[in-house]
Amino acid sequence: MKHNRLCAIAHNFADSLASGLCFVIGYHPVDVFGEAASTEEGIIEVDFLQGQIVGGQASENLKLAVARFAEVLPKFCRDNGADVADFETLSAAFSAKMLDRQALITVKDRNGHLSITEYAGVPLKRPRVVDGLGRIRREPRRTVTAGG
Repeated sequence: MKHNRLCAIAHNFADSLASGLCFVIGYHPVDVFGEAASTEEGIIEVDFLQGQIVGGQASENLKLAVARFAEVLPKFCRDNGADVADFETLSAAFSAKMLDRQALITVKDRNGHLSITEYAGVPLKRPRVVDGLGRIRREPRRTVTAGG
């Protein structure tokens, strides 16, 4: 499975949680950004493979939603042409400061290719930056290749 395809799957999965409606798991209203803003660190970290909150304090409602995300992940992957085993890591860190909502999505595939992609807003979109030629482009992913 191509790494960029896994990143797209991860984005769609995390975006469902960020939307607050969680349609991937049916309908389960949550406010991950509101809960992140209420923590001392300002962050809620989610491990989608394990179905757990691994950073920040979350409500029972959000913990239940995240656990359900892990349950549906294999089917979601199959429906999108992948296998859950293609992911070694699939996590997201949601943060909210003032009106700024951000998510850092981490994907590591079974070949060791790691990328961290920053998203902002709801729905989650990659921030725009100006490249060296003055063109507006999506901010690139931070990537690390296997072994380095």
